[in-house]
Amino acid sequence: MHSPQTPPPPPLPGTHLLPPYARPEQVDLCYRAACNGDLDGVKEQVRQLFHNPEVAYVGERPQPGWLYDSLLTAIQRNDAEMVQFLLDENVTDGYLPVEPAVRARAFEVLEQFLRNGLDINQPFRRNEPPVLSIPICTSDKEMVTWLLDHGANPNSPCSEWDFTPVSIAMYPAPIETINYLFQRGANPLNGELLQWAVIRNEPNGLDLVRHIVEKGAPIDEIKYANDPKSYYQREPFGLGTPLHRAAEDGKVDIVGDGR
Repeated sequence: MHSPQTPPPPPLPGTHLLPPYARPEQVDLCYRAACNGDLDGVKEQVRQLFHNPEVAYVGERPQPGWLYDSLLTAIQRNDAEMVQFLLDENVTDGYLPVEPAVRARAFEVLEQFLRNGLDINQPFRRNEPPVLSIPICTSDKEMVTWLLDHGANPNSPCSEWDFTPVSIAMYPAPIETINYLFQRGANPLNGELLQWAVIRNEPNGLDLVRHIVEKGAPIDEIKYANDPKSYYQREPFGLGTPLHRAAEDGKVDIVGDGR
């Protein structure tokens, strides 16, 4: 923001000739075709944009990433054929956008991603576990089941810390979903489950803590005690046992429970 006393700098030479964020009309026409499920229309606009030597553009060379909104629309429509076409045009530079596909419940598109080599257990980011965590947070039992049936591992951590999809489940997921994850291979020794269960803000929080202890989660272990890398990174922020965490969070019922 510029003060009233300081005028903004003049525009760069020639920039007044183009509207801000200008894109060729084919970008919008492709998006409209995607919204209408018109694969032939999408193909034609892609041809005009990238494969027609008779079309000359002034300024920036067209980029496949400009069609990402068209790809998202195709994912939301669960149009696997259109999604594959746009992926083949390198709209995502080789990345498979699994997160929007899971959120859109686009099962056919997810099948396509798996055929294209998707690693279903790859963490999203250094502090975000794999894709199974998404339907756990949204209580989408059908998607949880589908991902598990297609190789998702509930114990797969994020890339930096021992934080798994089951860790996330401790906080928002219904207990029946948590029980189902244990039936499908969740390990109480992975993911610091009790550390997350004690801060659950639900009326059944104490019941969950008791349940996780019964499953075998260590009750007196300092967080990340068996994960030196995570411990080294998080120790400056303060680490303790589940009892310490419950006390810190004011969970009087959990702190005082005698079981």
